[in-house]
Amino acid sequence: MPVEPATRVAYLLRMLSSTLNQQIERALRPLDLTQAQLAALAQLAISAPDRLSSAELGRRAGVTPQAMWSAISNLEHRGLVRRSPHPTHGRVLEIAITEVGSSVLEQAQELTAPVDAHAMATLTEAEQRQFRSLLLKTMTGLGIPHPDPGRG
Repeated sequence: MPVEPATRVAYLLRMLSSTLNQQIERALRPLDLTQAQLAALAQLAISAPDRLSSAELGRRAGVTPQAMWSAISNLEHRGLVRRSPHPTHGRVLEIAITEVGSSVLEQAQELTAPVDAHAMATLTEAEQRQFRSLLLKTMTGLGIPHPDPGRG
């Protein structure tokens, strides 16, 4: 049985994603952060104390290597991350979050939490858990890497 175009998963997720992205960008303005920068800080915090390359950060954040390189350059300029040579791969730079970066990440999470809460406000707690679980399951089915929800 065909699905109506206005209820196709790709359309619904695109509309949801677009709206959430706009609202998150607005929420991050006081910190002068982009979503790519926020994603980089979050991934670095998740992996700490391990360091990640710019390419790995881009893969985990779902952005192009060029966008991640730009994000990291800005974050480094602001003292939120630091880059250092990889111990065995001379051309690879590893990136780590700084204490200041961790503080800015906490502020960003506080500023963006209301966006998440507003998006989920019409769902019960059980529906919210199910929605998140289904999204993660769908990501797994598409081969999209995602963090283990049991880690935090």
